[in-house]
Amino acid sequence: MMKISIAYVLISIALLMGCSKGYKIEPNELPNARVGQPYQQSLIITGGKVEDKYFHLKTNLPNNIRIVIEPSNELDGYNNISIKDTPKYSGKFSIEISTGFYSKGDDELSKTYDFIISE
Repeated sequence: MMKISIAYVLISIALLMGCSKGYKIEPNELPNARVGQPYQQSLIITGGKVEDKYFHLKTNLPNNIRIVIEPSNELDGYNNISIKDTPKYSGKFSIEISTGFYSKGDDELSKTYDFIISE
């Protein structure tokens, strides 16, 4: 009887793991940038197709810092985001990304990055 209970527990765990959403944004951390030096970093979102209307970007970057955050190309849309340009100021900033996915109901992904620009 106990062997059957253990089997049910193991099957339940396997089913739950198989149903995990599997969304992620890579890389896990952003490389530091330097004032006056070109910066280029891609963020790749996997696990589903990002729905553009549910993509939200929030930062505390000053408007004139010369850092652009946008989709890398039209084909991948917001699944491939580019952070680029040549920063003018140093500081520690945050970049927060949250999004929903096509045909995934209320599934969401959120991540906040520290973005450090040094002298």
